[in-house]
Amino acid sequence: MGIIGKRVAYYPGCSLEGASRAYDVSTRIVAKELGLELDYLEDYNCCGAMESKNVTFMGTMLLNARNMSLALKRGHKVIVAPCNGCSFSLQRAEYFLETDKKVFEKVNELLKEGDVDPLDEIPQTYHLLEWLYNEAGPQKVKERTVKPLKGLKVANYYGCLYTRPHFYSRTYAHAGGNEEERPRKRETADDDEHPFYMNELLEAAGAESVYFEPMHTQCCGGPHSLSDEDVSKKFVMMILQTAKRNGANIIATECPLCHASLEMYRYRLMLEGVEDVDVPAAYFTQLLGLAFGYSVDDVKLKDNLSDPIPVLRRLGIA
Repeated sequence: MGIIGKRVAYYPGCSLEGASRAYDVSTRIVAKELGLELDYLEDYNCCGAMESKNVTFMGTMLLNARNMSLALKRGHKVIVAPCNGCSFSLQRAEYFLETDKKVFEKVNELLKEGDVDPLDEIPQTYHLLEWLYNEAGPQKVKERTVKPLKGLKVANYYGCLYTRPHFYSRTYAHAGGNEEERPRKRETADDDEHPFYMNELLEAAGAESVYFEPMHTQCCGGPHSLSDEDVSKKFVMMILQTAKRNGANIIATECPLCHASLEMYRYRLMLEGVEDVDVPAAYFTQLLGLAFGYSVDDVKLKDNLSDPIPVLRRLGIA
């Protein structure tokens, strides 16, 4: 523990300032309870994960480099992002800025033109889950738990961008026993095909993880939810049905886009009479907040469209 740092630059991204406010609120609660500090990155801009990466490569590099510059200006060499899309976008920029001298020089030139401090080094970005696991870990979660999540059977859904592509996220196959060497391997990273950080944190809080592979890293279709609804709905149906059939009574999420996709299509599938999709979703930070003694209102569970509160109340958790 202690490799990344207990005080980091916090990049919430667009979603956590809007529709996914519950994730932001519960993230701050959990970090505080675990003795960690999130230094909010004032005046940050969109990372471009959805809108710009397929339109303008250099524009996306510049968006992320500006956020990196803001972090450095506040004295941080580490950025933490709770969103899979945001962490992917920042890590992608980190990769190209580190490996392509021409990109690095051009980005710094553009930053100067925009009256932004150029980069003299490149901060590393970590997903919130990776940071919490390495800086606090299951033992600290267990120590802080006052209301265990006893009886809660959780399908831990990581999504596709949490560990992939590995040359951005620096993941490698360690839980599976294959110590594959990779140029950008990072010792704090989760397993690339069998992630387990969320499982262990929630188990430390008293929950039971159900077997959920390979759906735990299956794409939810979130980026295509408006352009190709049929594909997205099919992806979500497979995820929800697998969770239900394996005994889960809740899905834990760690990405606002994945969370929104699961909730939206769950509702539509239920209206269409599709069976075995009635599994509500909650951010893993909301569940940890409950275990730490916070209320349904404190962690904003009423904001969840799929409404996990009845399930939690039946188990005496909420």
